Amino acid sequence: MSTGFGHYGVSIMMKGGALAAVGLACLLCLGVLPRVALGQGTTTDSEQAQSTLQPGASKADIAAGRRIYERGLLATGEPLRGTVVGDVMLEGAQVQCASCHRRSGFGTSEGGAYVAPIVAPWLFGAKTPDRADLFRKLYQEVQPNRMKSKVRSLQVRTAYTDATLATALRTGRDNTGRVLDPLMPRYRLDDTSMAQLIAYLHTLGQGSDPGVDDEAIHFATVIAGDVDPADRQAMMEVMEAFFRRKNAEIEAELQRPGHSPYHRDDFYRALRRWVLHVWELDGLPSGWSDQLEASYRQQPVFALISGLGEGTWKPVHELCERRRVPCLFPNTEQPVTEVGDYSLYLSPGWRVEGAALARHLSSAPPSQIVEVYRDQDSARLLSQALHDELAPAQQARIESRVVGVDPSLTESFWADLLRRGVSTTLVLWLPEVDLEPLSRVKGVESISEIYLSYRLLGNTVPNVPSQLAEKVYLTYPYALPGQEVPRIHRVRAWLRSRRLPANHERLRLNTYFALSIADHALVHLVESFSRDYFIEGVEHEAENSLNPGVFPHLSLGPGQRFASKGSWVVRVSNDGIEPLSEWIVP
Repeated sequence: MSTGFGHYGVSIMMKGGALAAVGLACLLCLGVLPRVALGQGTTTDSEQAQSTLQPGASKADIAAGRRIYERGLLATGEPLRGTVVGDVMLEGAQVQCASCHRRSGFGTSEGGAYVAPIVAPWLFGAKTPDRADLFRKLYQEVQPNRMKSKVRSLQVRTAYTDATLATALRTGRDNTGRVLDPLMPRYRLDDTSMAQLIAYLHTLGQGSDPGVDDEAIHFATVIAGDVDPADRQAMMEVMEAFFRRKNAEIEAELQRPGHSPYHRDDFYRALRRWVLHVWELDGLPSGWSDQLEASYRQQPVFALISGLGEGTWKPVHELCERRRVPCLFPNTEQPVTEVGDYSLYLSPGWRVEGAALARHLSSAPPSQIVEVYRDQDSARLLSQALHDELAPAQQARIESRVVGVDPSLTESFWADLLRRGVSTTLVLWLPEVDLEPLSRVKGVESISEIYLSYRLLGNTVPNVPSQLAEKVYLTYPYALPGQEVPRIHRVRAWLRSRRLPANHERLRLNTYFALSIADHALVHLVESFSRDYFIEGVEHEAENSLNPGVFPHLSLGPGQRFASKGSWVVRVSNDGIEPLSEWIVP
């Protein structure tokens, strides 16, 4: 069953008769249209209104229906069951509606399979088709002939009522008697569970989510903790420049007389000014949740974009999951590792380096590993990931030394560490300054390898003493120098054209990525301002051509919340950084 989000980033300029031809093609792509949408039916407004109401549906019914839809679980705790392809019985997550129609209900397409929307206006209401809304269905991706034929086959039906929808869900026949796709489950639902599911479907896709009004769409960015003022300035410069450019484009469209150059007249309704709110969190993290809630109540936002955090990001993550607010790619080294529905991160942060190193060491296990790290969050996370990923036999061979944050490591400390004289692999989650006394210790020749974290070194290549130069390796979670994707040059040009400094480049590029992916995903929503639909668009766009080059690979999908998932292990040479390993995805 299809789970992806089809690509439809295509711009078409139509002239003369081509306009009508494409308009008809867009209509055909719907597959099954409500008869009332084409003006061919006899259903009255009163009858339609009755078909969309759910008399007696409580909040508990709707919540139970959501659970069926999103998780495949009935109110009793039993799994949802249904048959596909004739008699193949599936249950639970295998037949949950969100697997194919997605959490948003707006459907998807992938690999030649087209899954129609099932939002309430689509199922129960009279929705007049227009090019802006239908454009997406036909121009989503490179389509095989089988899909082209299917989406261009005009099929008309009346709007569903609760009774006809229940029949379709159970028997696999729509309200005209046509047989639905064999992959569409024929659900085994009792009357109570069916009523709960339909009660939820009546709410799906109804109206815009919070943060959107007739004129503006509101976004926020969060600055959490004692962040470097220079980092804050670098991020905000990019955000402010992007918002200025976006709003200038929108203003130009709004002032265009007539709003009718080819297909653009249909997109005019979706134009909204972008409004940025900056939420700065003060004090200890224990008080951040209340500050975030107060900011959200004062002005609900459609999504959080980028952001900057020093220390934990958990309070922001929890707000986004609780309020169902998309949080796109904050600049934090401590993302929440528990997979959520609304929080998307650039990478797993510190943890990915420790886990990748464990995988690398597992390929040729050293006889003895000595790990030294300072008692601070970043080093603890690196160490924990290393231990978690190592096999039990390797964990038994690792000795860990934890030192305080302030004391400098002396020659005597290193001498005591190396006194055994056996070949030792050192894993040092330490700053560069601690390496200099190590190079002067007698017995340094017993060290076989030294592994350091590039990010913990301040994103710089260490000036390693000559005695250790050939033994030092780094965990490196970025694109290799000189091997960045070509788009990095375009984004650099964009930054230069706004006269933004070249410093803090990774931070600026990451911020631009979060903004540009939000922009692309938002365009595809047209007027359907659904946060879930927005998230699905972001998932799709992440693996297209928006990567600005900080990380070598970016991709997302349902249940995936880290766009970059791996790290290199590299050596330092006179020619710079050279990969010692393949790209390691723990």
